[in-house]
Amino acid sequence: MGLFTDVEDMGLGKVDMKNMFQEENKHVSAAEKKKAAPVAEKHEEDVLFDKSHQCPICDHNFKVKAVRTGKLKLIEQDDSLRPIYENHIDPLKYDAITCPQCGYSALTQYYKPVTSAQLRTIKQEYCANFKGIQEETPCMSYEGALLRHKLSLVCALKRNAKSSEKAYIFLKMAWLLRGVLEDDSLTGSDREEMEKEESECILKAYEGFQLAFSKEPFPMCGMDEISLRYIMAVLAHKIGKREECVRMLASVLTSKIASQRIKDKAYDLKEAIKQEVIDEKQ
Repeated sequence: MGLFTDVEDMGLGKVDMKNMFQEENKHVSAAEKKKAAPVAEKHEEDVLFDKSHQCPICDHNFKVKAVRTGKLKLIEQDDSLRPIYENHIDPLKYDAITCPQCGYSALTQYYKPVTSAQLRTIKQEYCANFKGIQEETPCMSYEGALLRHKLSLVCALKRNAKSSEKAYIFLKMAWLLRGVLEDDSLTGSDREEMEKEESECILKAYEGFQLAFSKEPFPMCGMDEISLRYIMAVLAHKIGKREECVRMLASVLTSKIASQRIKDKAYDLKEAIKQEVIDEKQ
């Protein structure tokens, strides 16, 4: 007697127990096979394209690498809303544009015409001292991205940009440094230096946003008030301003317009702070 004897006795044929699992794909349709086929891993160079720009300072036409974000899948956002994409591809590296001729730099959303006074200052105090920058091919390194963000900050200072823009550059730099620190091969003094730089960027981002919060209208750097309140809470927590962090979190958690996603992140941070307080008392 076998397990399927009763079925076989019904005239349905012998059930081949030995080869039960060996031909399970034999009758799968072509469409199903295509759907089930593993998706090829994307490489960074596969999602890049050349984007044209005209420098608002020297009128030079040039191209830089940009990311087709529509070809990337967003996996999650970390506690500071830093976007994390599939295959370890980081579009943040391509967000600062530098003119190869005069060196003028800015984040993509701020790479636009300047006033005549700003033009004069940037030409005299920045472009006149620019020594050139190495092109990054085929993909942008974190080192190259950080350099371009630093140049963007210098240019923002020269044209007396709003506090929010300068704070946003510092936030982006902190995000980039976090990307560097996620590399396990970074050790010793190099890791310590990157951690120190990340802390400095976090502090300056917090100070800049705090100043902008009371003076500038929303949306600010593409963010609504709730998003910025949450980010400021995270930054405050990272620099040890616990009371300010809790205050900002409360405003997010009690908001009637905050998304559930933001509220969930705010709640998680609030619970983490509670545990920190418990740990400190033990």
